[in-house]
Amino acid sequence: MGNLIRKVRKKLFIKSKDKDVSEVLKGGVVAFLYRIATMLVTYALMIFISKKLGTEGIGIFNICLAVSGILVMVGCVGFNTSVVRFVSQYMAKGWIRTITALYKKMMRYSIWFSLLLGAGLFLLAPIISINLYNDPALILPFQITALTLPFLVIATINVELIRGFKLVQISEFFRNLSLQLTALIGTFIASFFVLTAAQPLMFYGLGAVFSFIFTTIFIQKRLAKQNLTIIASEIEPAFSFKYHFLISLPMILTSFIQLINGKIDILMLKYFMSTASVGIFSMAFKLSVITNFVIGALKTIAMPKVSELFWSDKRTELNNVIQYSNRLTFLFAFPISLVLILFPEFILGLIGEEFKVGATTLQIFAATQLINASSGMVAVFLNMTGDQSYFTKIVAITTSINIVLNILLIPILGMEGAAWATMISTVGWNVMGVIFIQRKYNITTYYNPFLRKKKLLKD
Repeated sequence: MGNLIRKVRKKLFIKSKDKDVSEVLKGGVVAFLYRIATMLVTYALMIFISKKLGTEGIGIFNICLAVSGILVMVGCVGFNTSVVRFVSQYMAKGWIRTITALYKKMMRYSIWFSLLLGAGLFLLAPIISINLYNDPALILPFQITALTLPFLVIATINVELIRGFKLVQISEFFRNLSLQLTALIGTFIASFFVLTAAQPLMFYGLGAVFSFIFTTIFIQKRLAKQNLTIIASEIEPAFSFKYHFLISLPMILTSFIQLINGKIDILMLKYFMSTASVGIFSMAFKLSVITNFVIGALKTIAMPKVSELFWSDKRTELNNVIQYSNRLTFLFAFPISLVLILFPEFILGLIGEEFKVGATTLQIFAATQLINASSGMVAVFLNMTGDQSYFTKIVAITTSINIVLNILLIPILGMEGAAWATMISTVGWNVMGVIFIQRKYNITTYYNPFLRKKKLLKD
């Protein structure tokens, strides 16, 4: 690992004295390796389901994951985003009692809210499946999704809190890898008997239960230990849940709207077209977001670091971190996106002949992800620096545009119409975010390969 990190540092011209950039890079490499493992397991699971259950089976799986993702975001009440900022901010001051009090409150509200959401989905599963989608085969998968929802919500908050502690290895393993790995192993074993479309979701839910149990125990022990060993650098103020909730509220709105922006195409495509079309569309999307593994890896470690540097008023160091992160994400995303754009039919054909019809969709998604990577960490910066309200506004605007475009384009262009709608909305909020950050903070979050590389600002 040490040799790998040194090689990457040399490639990126990173000076060893810049500890902030080095910390992000080192943590990013660790997170990247976990993301690579997650990527391999995820694609193995997607391909295995596609081979065994066809486009219908993978369509059902992705529809349920889309519904689950939206409900998990609502159930977290925004704490899955804000807790990273709070924990990194309070750890720098040694406010362990504040973190403990905040965690207990988050758990209390999230548990009850997620139980309510899960019960609602379970009871409404027949109505949604038959009346909305005209597909009775979705009833059982939706009900399984409902039962696992509370475990997914708590595990999601736990993972983000652990990320706030900068424990990248643990947070990355339980973020997705443990869920996907459990689903893959369980589905593989079940395939020797009778494999149904509901079983991959059952094993995915089992992975959520494992993640919930381990992360909860780990956090309890971690907080108890640090409460005894860490001394606060300044007096802790009286804990106010209202203060934390008001900061988190715009983040839940942003996260929820952003998730809707990413999932609405699947749900609306199912309304207008078949489950098989959703399966092909979802596979094209999954292949395109391979570039997100390096972006996600950098975000994992960069979120607490951006928050720490911004609130410590270290703008020079913050600018350095942003610049290097932008360059790394683009250099990784460009060649992958180019391959996907040039050889979409060949790549989809490796999964199955029936997936080749999604070639144009894959090209559109690949171009979208390249633009997203070029824009840098817009969402991270705005959420971690107190500009979450502005980010909520721009995402709300572009999501509304996305919904309208889906309604207009899917009946005409099919899955390509949904892909174009996603591209337009994604480019929209990225461009508005980049312009806002540039004007307000004079920090460039996008990467332009045609401009001469800027030197690191001196400490």
